[in-house]
Amino acid sequence: MTTTESQCAVCSKPGKLCASCENIHYCGRDCQKADWAVHKLLCRSFKNARDPPGPNMMRVIVFPFNSTKIEFRWMPINRRKVHRPNSGHFFGTDNQWKKNSPALTDFRSFVQDPKTGKRLRHRITIQFRDEYQTDGSIPNIAINNLVGGSSLLKFAGPIIAYGNVDVKQGTETQSINLDTSDLKIIKDWFTYGFFICKNEQFYRDGLEGRGNVLNVDETKECIDTWEKEQRAMGKPVREFTAEEAGSPEWVAQMKKIAAYKKNWDAKKKAEKEAKEPRVEKDFSSPLSEEELAWREELSISGRMYDRSAMEDVVECHPWLADLAPFRSKDSR
Repeated sequence: MTTTESQCAVCSKPGKLCASCENIHYCGRDCQKADWAVHKLLCRSFKNARDPPGPNMMRVIVFPFNSTKIEFRWMPINRRKVHRPNSGHFFGTDNQWKKNSPALTDFRSFVQDPKTGKRLRHRITIQFRDEYQTDGSIPNIAINNLVGGSSLLKFAGPIIAYGNVDVKQGTETQSINLDTSDLKIIKDWFTYGFFICKNEQFYRDGLEGRGNVLNVDETKECIDTWEKEQRAMGKPVREFTAEEAGSPEWVAQMKKIAAYKKNWDAKKKAEKEAKEPRVEKDFSSPLSEEELAWREELSISGRMYDRSAMEDVVECHPWLADLAPFRSKDSR
């Protein structure tokens, strides 16, 4: 029986190792040729990054914003609840909360094949600058080259992809070293986005109205639109330092954004119902195992913010815990 590790990367038949990188398998020249456009981007890089330079390191894939050269890189493991790469200043240092500290980052992760929904061998996380859409970051040339300009989301700034063992939320999650076989899946995610299950819209409707869950992308879109409208009217938009968080001016601006978001949500809801007339649905039945798993995946993947997801953000940037907006009530 052919093991998963020795299957052809294209058709899953028994395969032989690529003679160059000795990392990925192909059953023959036809499949190798079909995959070459993607594999060639990392084949040589893997040879130079086969072995870790020291202990407690994880192999990640970096996508520079100013070059088409995608490459493997070893980074120290940040051993917290979820083992992540310690990227240092890879994402820059323009941090409004703490001077000279690494720039804030966000992430999206997935454990399903973007096209088929098949569960992957491990979870893959894409890490990027938190404000890449509004901070002047240059569109990522490496991603654009990888997908041939057909990226679903127009990412900008530097990007890292890393791997983890897929386990239940809240448990310690070990890191996985990515290899050349992961790049095609990553390319598909940038091209198609998350896999959409057949009951997804029903599950999303069931989440509406829950105050402790936020759709991350919609919330960012709302704030970005508010800032653009304010500047278009000639009104200043303050960027607050950590010391100013909680000040009367900071609170006043947060209240303005909150009021704007209420109107924003109502507008978005009306637009949605205009396209798709509202149909009353019964959500009284207990959540199925599938829906519970779907909700957990929303949080783990970074698409929805709940308390657990917010804790993950603070864990990724430990110094945030000392700032007023992120401090728990018990520590105030």
